[in-house]
Amino acid sequence: MAKIHGAASAGETLGGNINFYTLYVSGLDITATGSVADQTQQNLDDVVNLISLVAQPIIMNNPIAVTLNGLAPSLTGAGFLFKFAVEHGRVFERNGDTTSVLKELFENVTIDGVTLVEGSNIEYVMSDIL
Repeated sequence: MAKIHGAASAGETLGGNINFYTLYVSGLDITATGSVADQTQQNLDDVVNLISLVAQPIIMNNPIAVTLNGLAPSLTGAGFLFKFAVEHGRVFERNGDTTSVLKELFENVTIDGVTLVEGSNIEYVMSDIL
């Protein structure tokens, strides 16, 4: 018997418009614990929920506690680095600024008593690689 169609199978496929972003934050603990009872996990969930208002992250790392000096555009000191990717081409871009919409989403949002202000305690970078 001749094979006419391919066999169906389960799989995960990513599209071609993947954009990668890095979020840098200081003063807010976004440690992933896996327990919704932990405040730090709730903080991370809040960050992901804000991003998801525009585009659902399809790839994410667990936030990494780092010294931001030399990593973030201008933040220094202790903080967290959180990388994620979305499948919507340049969805956070406006007027040539690749992270403009992220800045608007997070600006003056308070999470766990910390008010986020771009350039003061939170920054974003779009990159070609994770």
